[in-house]
Amino acid sequence: MKKAVADFIKYFDFLKQIVLRDIKKKYYKSVLGVLWTILNPLFMTIIITLVFSHLFKRSIDHYPIYYLCGTLLFSFNSGSTRQALHSMIVNNGFLRKIYVPKYMFCLSTISVNFVDLFFSLLVLLGAMLVTGVPFTWKLIYIPVPICLTVLFTIGLSLVLSTYGVFFRDLNHLYGIFVTAWTYLTPLFYPVTAIPEQFRVLYNLNPMHIYVTIMRSLVLDAEWPSVYMLLLGTLYSVVMLAIGIFVFRKNQDKFFLYI
Repeated sequence: MKKAVADFIKYFDFLKQIVLRDIKKKYYKSVLGVLWTILNPLFMTIIITLVFSHLFKRSIDHYPIYYLCGTLLFSFNSGSTRQALHSMIVNNGFLRKIYVPKYMFCLSTISVNFVDLFFSLLVLLGAMLVTGVPFTWKLIYIPVPICLTVLFTIGLSLVLSTYGVFFRDLNHLYGIFVTAWTYLTPLFYPVTAIPEQFRVLYNLNPMHIYVTIMRSLVLDAEWPSVYMLLLGTLYSVVMLAIGIFVFRKNQDKFFLYI
C-alpha cells in the first residue's frame, strides 16, 4: 500500500502531462475547442426536451434539469470507461519504453472526462437559472454523487482496461452493453413509467442510484435517503476494490498481448 501511494506521488507529474496531452489531442484543430464540452450537453438537452418533455410533462417537473442531472453523470461514466478500455493498447509505446505505473493511463482517460464533466456542470447551473429551479444550500453536496460516480468509474475502468488487453472483441461488446445500460437508466423517462413490481430491480443499477441522489439535491432540494447513500457507497467501494484487484493481478501479463 505504501509503495502504491509513493508511486502515485512520484509519477503524479507524469499523470498531469498525459492528461494535458490527451486534452490537446481531443480538441486538436477544433475551432471551438473545450467549448464543445458545454455545447454538446446543451444541444442534446434541447433535442431531448423537445422530443420527450410533452410525453412526460405530467410526471416530471423541470424536464431539462431532470435530464441534465442524469446525462452528465452517465456520459462521464460511459465516456471514461469506453476510452479506458483501450488505454493500455493505445499507450503500449510508453509501456514498452519507460516504467510508469500502468494504471496512470487509465486514470488519464478518467481525468480528461472529469474535466468535461466539470465544464458541463456550468450548463446545468445555467439551465437552472433559465428554467427557474431554485438554488438552495443543498447544492453544496453535489460533489457527493459526483465522487461516488468517479470511484465507481475508476473501478470499472480498471477492470475494462485489463480485459481489453486480452479480449479485443470486448470493445464491441461493451458498446452494446452501454447502449442497453443507457435505456435501462431513467435518464429521459421517470422511473414511475416502469411497472411497480420491476422498479426494485433499478436499485441494482449503480448509475440509477447516483442519478437519483443528484436529482434529490438539485431538483427536490432534499438530502437523499440513507438507503440510497449507503447503497451508492457500497457499489462504489466494491467496484473500486474489484478494479484494483483485477488490475494488479493481471498487469504483469500485458506485455505478452500488446
